[in-house]
Amino acid sequence: MDNPVPLANNYFVAPQIVVEDLLQLKALGFERVINNRPDKETDEQPLSATLEQAATELGLEYVYNPVDLKVLSEVEVNGQIAALAEDKKTLAFCRTGTRSSVLWVLLNNAQGESYDKLKAGVVAKGFDLSRCEAAMQPLIK
Repeated sequence: MDNPVPLANNYFVAPQIVVEDLLQLKALGFERVINNRPDKETDEQPLSATLEQAATELGLEYVYNPVDLKVLSEVEVNGQIAALAEDKKTLAFCRTGTRSSVLWVLLNNAQGESYDKLKAGVVAKGFDLSRCEAAMQPLIK
């Protein structure tokens, strides 16, 4: 597993994880895992149900909030907000970490923070949000 990238005190993003990564996440103090990647994007990725079962067995909260940037809406943003209602150390993941970063920008923007500042912070952490801009624009507050 790649090192999780912190976007906030308790919100980290990472590329695709596998079942074996969950034990390491638990050891690092993570309490919640959010899967933002739709099932079956590629043949080699584990199914969400497989990850959920393993996470639950380890006592980790697991949330499935898949994102397709072609149809990104407030539904996914609100799903991420709801998943984060309780302050817990959280890892959100997708194929590269970008979609989980997009959701973080949009959910914080929906709560009154500056879109430009949020986006700049994510870009500084190494995520290229330029290809996501068209999907994000209708949701910016």
